[in-house]
Parts: sequence; C-alpha cells; structure tokens
Amino acid sequence: MATKEYIVALEISTSKIQGAVGINGYDGTTIIAYAQEPVKGFISKGVVRNIDETGRCISNIINALEEQLDGESIEKAYISINGQSVRSIKTSIVTEFPDYTKITPYIIEKMALENDEAANIPADYQKIQVITQEYKLGGDPCLTPIGMSVNRIEGNYINIIAKNQFMRQLEESLSIAKVEIADSFTAAKITAEELLNDSEKRDGCALVDIGADTTTLTLYSNGILRSLCVLPIGSDNITRDLAAEHISYEDAETLKKHAGYKHSSLSNSSIKKELLDKIISARMAEILQNVNHRIKNSNEKIIYAVFTGGGSQLRNIEELIAENIPGIRIRIATNPLAEFSINNEHKHKDEISPILLGLIKNGKQNCCHEELYTGMQDIFREEDYNNQPTPAPNTDHNPQTETKENLEEEYALPTEPEEDEEEKTIETPPQKQKKRKASSISIRFRLFTRKVNRAFKSILNGTMTYVNNATKTEDEVNFDDTPTENK
Repeated sequence: MATKEYIVALEISTSKIQGAVGINGYDGTTIIAYAQEPVKGFISKGVVRNIDETGRCISNIINALEEQLDGESIEKAYISINGQSVRSIKTSIVTEFPDYTKITPYIIEKMALENDEAANIPADYQKIQVITQEYKLGGDPCLTPIGMSVNRIEGNYINIIAKNQFMRQLEESLSIAKVEIADSFTAAKITAEELLNDSEKRDGCALVDIGADTTTLTLYSNGILRSLCVLPIGSDNITRDLAAEHISYEDAETLKKHAGYKHSSLSNSSIKKELLDKIISARMAEILQNVNHRIKNSNEKIIYAVFTGGGSQLRNIEELIAENIPGIRIRIATNPLAEFSINNEHKHKDEISPILLGLIKNGKQNCCHEELYTGMQDIFREEDYNNQPTPAPNTDHNPQTETKENLEEEYALPTEPEEDEEEKTIETPPQKQKKRKASSISIRFRLFTRKVNRAFKSILNGTMTYVNNATKTEDEVNFDDTPTENK
C-alpha cells in the first residue's frame, strides 16, 4: 500500500525523455527514482512525430521508475509542455464600478472568466495555462488587490497556448504507456521558478533556454512574467553542420560537447580547430542575435540574461554571448541542488533537470496506485473452492436472536424439486463438479457476509449500549451481561 505521496514527473524533449519520482517534505524535495532514454528522431522541435515510438519510450521509463520504487504502480504523471507549438497571448480585462467598491474574491474570479472569453485563441490551439501578471488600481500596479476600495480595476493576463495536434499526440503517446496526465505546466515557467532569483525577476531578466531544436525566451520584470516565445532554432544546428564535414552524427555531437568554442587543442579529430570555431560561432550567433532582437522589441528593461539548456553548456559560450548580446549581465545557470539517492546510491545532481525538479515541487497528488486491502482476495481464492470442503455453519452468535431451524435453513444446500425417474437426465462428472463448485461458492459468500454483518452488529450494539448507559443514572446502569431480576 502506498503510504507516501509519490510525485511523478516527465520531461519530453527533442534529445531525450526523462522521468523522475520525488517526495516533497518539510526538509525539501527528495528524488527517489530517475530514468531517461534518448530520442532518435521520433520527436522534433518538441513535437511528437511518431506516437508509437514515443509511447514505447515513455513506457520503458515508467517501468524503470517502478522497479526503483519496489513495485509501486505509476498511474499518472506531471508533464512539462514545451516546443515550437507553445506561444503566449496577452489580454487585459477592465472592470469599472459606479462608486468606490471593495474588491472581493468574486470580482477577481469574474475577471478571470472574462479573460477566458476575451482571449483570442486560434482555432487550432488550446489554452494550457493562464498566468496573472498584475492588477492596476487607478494606474498603480498591484499583485493582491483583494480588500482595496476602487472604482476601476484592470487585470493583465498571459495565456499560454499550444496546438491541439500537439496535445492530442502527447495524450495518445501517454495512453500507450498507460499513464494519465495529473497536470501540465509550461516548461519555461517552471524553469524560471527554479533558476531565477528574486532580484533578477525584479530588476529585469531574460531566461534563455537553448535546447536541441528550439530556444525558449522568457522575460521577467518587476517580478512578473512579461512574455514567452519559442524560436525554432537550437544547438543541434551545430551538430548537423559538423556532421556535414564527413563525420558521424554521434562524433559530431561529442566534438561539440567536449571541445566547444576556442578550445586549446583537438586531439584525434578529423576537423580542424579553426573550422570547429567557425561553425560554432556562426550557429550560436544565429540564436543569440534572434534573442537580442526579441529583447529589444519587448520594450522591457532587461539587465540580466540567464542561460540554461544543453546549448548553454558549450565551452567559452560567455564570449559568444557578450559579442551578440552586448551591455547585459550574463550568468550560466546550474541545476539547483536536490537530494538524489536511489537504492542508497548517490547520483550526480546534474542528471536531474530543473524542469523535472520543478514539476515534482508543484505536484500535489499521489501519482502511484494505492493498493486496497487484499484480505478479500485471500477469502475468495478460486483454488480454495476446488480443494477445500464446505465449512460447517458458524454458531458463534447470539442464540436469543436466531434459532437452530433458521441456521439449518440458511446454510442448507439448494435442492431441486423431485422429478419423475423418467424425466431425470444423467449428469456427467464435469457437470456435477461444476454444480458442487457453484454451491460451495454461494455458501462461502453467505458465510462471509454473515460474519461481516455480525461484526458490524456487535460494534453497533456496543456503541448503543454505551450511549444508553451514558443517559442513565448510576443506579440504573447495569454492566452485567446476565439479565437482572425484576424488582
């Protein structure tokens, strides 16, 4: 039986699918299971291309997690939503009052419903998350307006949407693995909660997540999420250009990760150092210049730029960032610390992505199957019906309420009306055995039902006796089981 709240998280990306199980406690989040599998072309730019292969991959991860949980059955998981199909739509809802009115939770909820209707969502998209930015009371920004008295309130919202096709394909892949979606969160929002500090969010920060096929840009200012966009370019472009120089894709990926930009030397490589630097510089400039363009067009005051994702781990990438995004403070984010121990074996914390850790922290419901009481299975095991004789009636009951005749009538085997010898048919041994088995099952079920009823009656009678005695005087209470004599 599951006695702990196991939170299961799945991160589906272009390069790999990761899964983790954690427990949220007073002392933080503890990761107790982790598994991953590489993606070999069946997911591209965060979009599922092959449903069957994705489902098989997720199923393998779920099986691996269950083995680490000592047999617990995973039924649902928290999912991160990312990829090229994700985008955001801003809306503004204004409510005016004839006189100064105190803002109540009902007014806030009503504005949220109006936002659902006002958001101009394209027909092929669906809303996956709504983020309240801020409220303006007479032009002054406010995050908690409840209780304030105003005659006008404006609510600003960001609606995160994704393509219907993307969501359907994701759900079908999960159904193959027999996993339900407990809830879904925007990957960029979860990552920002884990990696950005309060001062960065307040002063103005751009969170840049450079993935394999996409780059996600999230802007914060005054502690509020201002915009979110996904660029269809990533660090995998570097690998493809290197592979075009007559080396395998795997060797190109290894060269990109371990050599990086302006490395001192390249040993055992067919590509010259100058060519490697040229390819990395050109492709990273393409990504970073797009990011810089989006930051400038946002009209937000951005002081910091925090980089995360696999593409941000290239050697000497800080030099490329400074060249393409000048006048900004740069920080390469590292994964937040998380206790990570599986079967008493310590794992490196970098294996757990910020998205997985954030999903587990945001999880509220147990994702594993809670085993019910299995005593019923011991009572109604089929092999008992075939191997054990029919038990005698249980007589551990009150003889004042039930007579011997009633017991004999209740536990008697069902009988068939007598028939003429001419009309009787000869039953084969299998038919007789089948009838005996059915009768045995029926009697066993009635016996068990009677025991349960007797137990409940005993508990109920004991409770009622206590209640009745509580209302009597001390002289009236008789705790002796034997009947009293009439006075």
